[in-house]
Amino acid sequence: MKQLLFIVLYIISLVGVNLAQDVPLFIKTESATIGLPKVLVDRWGCSAADIDRNGWPDLFNNKWRGRLDSEIYMNYNGVFTDIYGNSPELRAAEWEGNATRTPVLVDFDNDGDRDLMIGFDYSHHMFRNDNNVFVNITQQLGLINKVPGFVTTYGYEQSAWIDWDNDGDLDCLVAQTNNPNFLFYRNDGDKFVDIAAQVGLTGANEMGSDGDRGFNTTRMQWIDWDLDGDPDLSAGWKLFRNDGGHLTEVSAAVGFLPFHRIRFFDWFDYDLDGDFDFFLCGYEDRDEVWRNDNGTFVNATQETMLDLFTDNGQASLNVGDFDNDGDQDCFMSINDHEDIEAMLLNEEEGGVRSFISIAQFAGFADLIGDRKGAAILDYDMDGLLDILSPSLDYGTLVYHNTGLTPPNNWIGFDLWGSKSNKDALGSLVTLYAGGKKQIRYTKAAQCWKMQDNPYVHFGIGKAAAIDSLVIRWPRGDVETFTNLEINQYHKIVELASTAVEKKKRQAPSRFNLEQNYPNPFNPSTTIVYELEQAQEVSVTVFNLFGEEIAKLVDQKQAAGLHRVVWNGMDQQGRPAPAGLYLYQLRTGQATLSRKMVLVQ
Repeated sequence: MKQLLFIVLYIISLVGVNLAQDVPLFIKTESATIGLPKVLVDRWGCSAADIDRNGWPDLFNNKWRGRLDSEIYMNYNGVFTDIYGNSPELRAAEWEGNATRTPVLVDFDNDGDRDLMIGFDYSHHMFRNDNNVFVNITQQLGLINKVPGFVTTYGYEQSAWIDWDNDGDLDCLVAQTNNPNFLFYRNDGDKFVDIAAQVGLTGANEMGSDGDRGFNTTRMQWIDWDLDGDPDLSAGWKLFRNDGGHLTEVSAAVGFLPFHRIRFFDWFDYDLDGDFDFFLCGYEDRDEVWRNDNGTFVNATQETMLDLFTDNGQASLNVGDFDNDGDQDCFMSINDHEDIEAMLLNEEEGGVRSFISIAQFAGFADLIGDRKGAAILDYDMDGLLDILSPSLDYGTLVYHNTGLTPPNNWIGFDLWGSKSNKDALGSLVTLYAGGKKQIRYTKAAQCWKMQDNPYVHFGIGKAAAIDSLVIRWPRGDVETFTNLEINQYHKIVELASTAVEKKKRQAPSRFNLEQNYPNPFNPSTTIVYELEQAQEVSVTVFNLFGEEIAKLVDQKQAAGLHRVVWNGMDQQGRPAPAGLYLYQLRTGQATLSRKMVLVQ
């Protein structure tokens, strides 16, 4: 059945353009062109956040085992610079710690930049960000790094951050392999105090022998699944309710009975009914979605056709609205060295929601090999969610999202707490637009070995405006905003008199690639582009599989406006078949891409 669906989709994509235009197209960008050199070392996971709060999402690309360096890439105007060498204390900890796990970027001290929690085989560490130099303050804060008795397998797996005691700063939950007790650090400013026993987490972590993969309840996320205004805990297959500061396991009581052997999970409102549902990637080729029906959970795996998806080797689960149509989709990095990446579009037809596998039509075809983990970040701030994935074979894979033709609309937000924690983690954000209600919950990290950029992003389809945005801040204050410009990121400061500030893209104004005209076209079309300086430049046409069809320009050109015509022929002078094509402008500093449609 799954293969039949793939064949039908493929045939339709060849004979018509309507479906092809409904699939977002991702282009594998040459990473070096945006400042990410091809460093071929063993990696596992990556984390994205705006570390220096300059309005551009940054990247922590972490190494796996051995005396190797991770990378800290700072982003400005869509180009990255590695600053890892500025932090010798971080390097010393990584070299001593062997395997690096789940770096989480959070502003624990509310000073306006993001700090780093990171773990290794037998320890976890806190690094304060002092002007983009990461300083080890683990002992100063009193973090506990004692191995719990005699164990053959042990390791820090993940931290998850929330303002548990509602005092305006972030507290930290930590899980470790073969430690039956979670560590729950209350942030008292100059010290972290373990309160796990006080809140009911003694003995709550499952023991196991899955080695470096941890065990199933070490996958953690804070989520207000019952929408009562306080943070609850999701830990693998266990679900805890916050009962006035005590965490009560309620899994069986609310029908929450997912598969136990969980690789990754996330909470999001896939069916747009106003509450958060649970999606998991499991071992044994098993993925599930559990629908939240007003606090009772129902297994919706079959009704959403998720049971048809059986790819093995999931190495991430990244949730976002990749096609900007108003509902959230799923990307999975696949690390079995045989299958391509996985992209599941969340589609609704006749009132029925389904997850449809479209990776081979979205630009991921034929790319196999080592890929371990991924992070969502709109690195060029164009409103289309891009994906970065670390790889031993490729260095850093950059999947640049070029969206749909014609594009859908979107809106995004960078939240700053003032009364609440600076990162505004634990905010419930509700958007009303185009007859839909969408919700998001701000969190860090998403799951094991991954953190997506915490900007709040909504696709709104063809809606020309939003009706309203409602933010319930972590400490309970509620603000409503209207008349916000779409196709724009906004900085919103909690309870500020001038709360909304547009975040303008600062990309060079004279490096530009226009939409071709006419489009669709037959037999020829004109491509217009602008260069800010004299430089080597290429303009190339690719098909959906990333194969080069025609090289239109490959030479040094002067600054200014340029035009080139494509006659619809391939390199051998043969007419190209009708369909969707990508044309790409590349210089030594940057790459821009757009789509065009050749018709019969």
